[in-house]
Amino acid sequence: MSQYALVCVDILTEAVDRLFHYKASENTKVGTRVTVPFGSRNKPITGYVIALTDDPPPTEAKNISSNLDDFPVFSQELITLAQWMQKKYYTTLAICLRCILPPGLGAKPRPKPWAPPQKDPVGLSAARGLEKVHRTFSPLTPFVGIENLTEGQDYAVGEIVKRIDEKDTQPVLIHGVTGSGKTEVYMRAIARVIESGRQAIMLVPEIALTPQTVSVFTERFGDACAVTHSRLTAKERLTQWQRARLGEVSVMIGPRSAVFAPFSRLGIIIIDEEHEHTYRSESAPKFDTRTVAFKRSELTGALVVLGSATPCLETYYRAEARKEFALLEMPQRVNSMFPQIHIIDMRRELAAGNVSVFGREFQDAAAEELAKGRQIILFLNRRGHSTFVSCRQCGHVLGCDACRVNFTYHAVGEHQLICHYCGRSMRVPKTCPACSSPYIRYFGVGTQKIEEETARLFPAATALRMDMDTTRKKHGHAKLLGAFRRGEAQILIGTQMIAKGLDFPNVTLVGIVAADLSLFSGDYRAAEHTFQLLTQVSGRAGRAEQSGRVFIQTYNPEHYSITLAQTADYKAFYAHELTLRRSMEYPPFAHVFMILFTGADEREIIKALHKLAAIMKYCNKKGLFQMLGPAPAFVSKIKKQFRWKLLVKSAEEEILLRFVLYCLGVLKDNDTLKGISIGLTLDPMAME
Repeated sequence: MSQYALVCVDILTEAVDRLFHYKASENTKVGTRVTVPFGSRNKPITGYVIALTDDPPPTEAKNISSNLDDFPVFSQELITLAQWMQKKYYTTLAICLRCILPPGLGAKPRPKPWAPPQKDPVGLSAARGLEKVHRTFSPLTPFVGIENLTEGQDYAVGEIVKRIDEKDTQPVLIHGVTGSGKTEVYMRAIARVIESGRQAIMLVPEIALTPQTVSVFTERFGDACAVTHSRLTAKERLTQWQRARLGEVSVMIGPRSAVFAPFSRLGIIIIDEEHEHTYRSESAPKFDTRTVAFKRSELTGALVVLGSATPCLETYYRAEARKEFALLEMPQRVNSMFPQIHIIDMRRELAAGNVSVFGREFQDAAAEELAKGRQIILFLNRRGHSTFVSCRQCGHVLGCDACRVNFTYHAVGEHQLICHYCGRSMRVPKTCPACSSPYIRYFGVGTQKIEEETARLFPAATALRMDMDTTRKKHGHAKLLGAFRRGEAQILIGTQMIAKGLDFPNVTLVGIVAADLSLFSGDYRAAEHTFQLLTQVSGRAGRAEQSGRVFIQTYNPEHYSITLAQTADYKAFYAHELTLRRSMEYPPFAHVFMILFTGADEREIIKALHKLAAIMKYCNKKGLFQMLGPAPAFVSKIKKQFRWKLLVKSAEEEILLRFVLYCLGVLKDNDTLKGISIGLTLDPMAME
């Protein structure tokens, strides 16, 4: 009897989102890539073997043209994960499989066939790292009461290790204040996992954190560590993927893509700074890394550990109220010193005649710390020099024709205006394009202007600027952070990439230039995002022997997200915000489904979205769902594509999903939706 391969063809459209029968050869294995003839013209297409079956198809099956691999590139676990993602994120299986595969898989050198480790269950090249683990943790050494741990660290290590040993897979949330030593807890948990012959994934939210994390973990585990992130070349990422697949490493470190590391003995997944929005993919499949980690835990028995000083509200609610996660509190810093946090009311500064971007009290403190040979961090979550350029005669603001956003002025090279959404750039015009006036002026503040002002106020100090513009090149993050750590600069200016996780012993002063930037975004999470940013940035100060000071500059000093950030009182913020969310019926008390229509013809988009709203209204006779919109997206045009959204809310996720997909199906049956793309996101981290 012939055996057949069920193949997912590598075409991303919904029309072919199913498995096709092909005649299997003796070398056909589940999880391999193959080339198959597809369609009436038998066009050669890459496909993925999902399963083998003896059941014949209703029509004659074609032969597989060739096998691209001599070994499975997908384990059965990762195939199951991709199929789950397909349903969870309402997308195609091909998109999910592509997401799991590393870039460069088709490039040489080709991955080697799998061979089991001959001696060490951790992998031969991990030997040096394992020796260091054994030096730190002898099998006879108790994990509770280990020397040099704080009480909070000691408790957290003991609880996590107990779960590892007992194979208890209930997720763990570590709520530890900034500087409480969560990284040491992570490393000791990973050490126990490695000792048991299993493997670990260590997730960080920003590429900027990867060099520091890799350095710390390599110091502890040696060659047992591998790293992956988007700034590596495709060949480099493929090499790291090979090492993980072959069992040559025991720890994979990286941003969200590392959650798909092809480990066969996965024992733990750690998600540091779990609240970060970068853990949610912005392109299909729009997966949440935390949710994918929970599914891998279910499939493999691995323990998931989440950590943050400012957990996502829904995460903390699941731990504190619903008891879905084990909650471990680490309320004390390792050095037992919290920074003093001061709020500067910039309204009073202006009234007193101070037109500088820095408050007077901060200027005095900065001069004092620099004189002592200490370092300063300046945070502003906006790159560029000026946020918009306007004509002072007619008021015309220079904007991008392809996007409905203002150009940002960048004072580099030819002094360009750059769109931060599509990348389009142009030179600053000498006269206004609307009225021909020569009165072109710059408004707003970006990191480049902060750099200029810093040089004016503190000419003897060297400053480094860390934003998207200065870290584009390979190893850009590591070079800047390394120079600052070595004391080659006294001031580090940066966007949110410096806001969390970084540890500089000589930093005793942090200045938050504009605390209000994220406060009025129109998003129901705006206050939460603001509190998280302020708390995280404040945590960069005073992490060693010297105490630290933080200055928060704001035009809204009375706002609860700012006053509670001053005391770093997460639980008070959580209680306040939870009350508001309950009254507004937003997560965690309901689910929000965002439907985004994009296309080149705005009128057709609006027309189609209103049709969908009418269908939903008709189908919602029992009033189970609440619709908000249609309305333009926050940025209503990007790259000449108009963007409109419709929000649907309900308490039940599964019912909400079925309702939305049903109504979309009705719309598609009655409208071609030509030229319109549909994006679906459940509980988005930010309202587009």
